[in-house]
Amino acid sequence: MVGMDKSDQLRAILTVCRSLGAEVDYCQERGYFTAMVWEDERLSPDASRALSIQEQIQKETAQYPGLVCYCFGPFSTLVYMV
Repeated sequence: MVGMDKSDQLRAILTVCRSLGAEVDYCQERGYFTAMVWEDERLSPDASRALSIQEQIQKETAQYPGLVCYCFGPFSTLVYMV
């Protein structure tokens, strides 16, 4: 974390999101990405998995002073540089 610029911080969190199973849409030019967790059609609609992943994203993002995490709902999270 120390010595990392904002772009490095963003890429670190992006890697975490992917490792958690989120689908990531990254916009390098504007310094943000969205992480989405889709419902599994084979399972009953339950946001608990998505919420768990979202909480982990929030926790990880909080470690980086140059980033902000915004949650649209349990299935979509925005992380951006400030």
